[in-house]
Amino acid sequence: MEDAHLSRYPHLSWMQFFLRVPAGQRRITLHMNGTTCGVSLAINGRRTASQVTHGQELRWTETSGMVSCVPADGEQHTYPMTSDSGCDLFVALIPEGHLTTVAANEGVGAVDWPPMLGIDDAVMRDCMARLAARPKAHDAPVEIGVDEAARRLILRLVELSGGGKPDWHDDASGFDRRTLLNLVAYVDEHLRIAPSLSDMAVLAGMSPSHFARKFRQSTGLSPTRFVNRRRILRSLETLKNDVSLASVALDLGFSSQSHFTRIFSAVTGMTPAKFRKNFRRTVG
Repeated sequence: MEDAHLSRYPHLSWMQFFLRVPAGQRRITLHMNGTTCGVSLAINGRRTASQVTHGQELRWTETSGMVSCVPADGEQHTYPMTSDSGCDLFVALIPEGHLTTVAANEGVGAVDWPPMLGIDDAVMRDCMARLAARPKAHDAPVEIGVDEAARRLILRLVELSGGGKPDWHDDASGFDRRTLLNLVAYVDEHLRIAPSLSDMAVLAGMSPSHFARKFRQSTGLSPTRFVNRRRILRSLETLKNDVSLASVALDLGFSSQSHFTRIFSAVTGMTPAKFRKNFRRTVG
């Protein structure tokens, strides 16, 4: 196992690794404590594998591009495998509760997770391929594309398990404090190139429409207005220094100085120039 994708959002912290199955017959043991299921993508080659879970034997065959989802039950599992010429796999171990957490966020409720063995599903294949291509450096930034692939993979598992489409329209709740603080931190880190609605929705593990509704419940503002207010809050400190208004606007991601002035005036009731003048008059 090479490393884990550690996200500030718990449902995205999965153990992911590449696995080489040599030619011939092999028995591979994986420690899956705290894992609810394992999803694998056959990158190339062909393998036949089996697993015994709670006395039931599962047997399946995978070829390149096929995906399997097998229950882990938080236990150690040994997989007898046979491959004529070898096979390369990408495996994601999904922690216990993460499937149901994302499913609940999307309003699909509890789902029983049946084994899905050697299926040719384009959505799951695309999601796994995107996860496999992520940067491996531990200090690499969280990538929206990777996190969106993780969310889509779970929702596809929900759909294939008979969980139906997301239905969140009756959700009138807000975000818990931890999630909201993480979202605010993410916004503050990306003020120059403001995160889009889709960006923030991915980090919360839900669809953009659901996120927008929940975000307004939590803050009283749309995501766009919230981002602009955080930009203006940041500008209050910068304006105390001898920096041109055009530079302040550029550094905070506004399209122009006039755009910055318009938003600043709407939020504070005065222009940036007047705020600076009043500050200098106050401090002498």
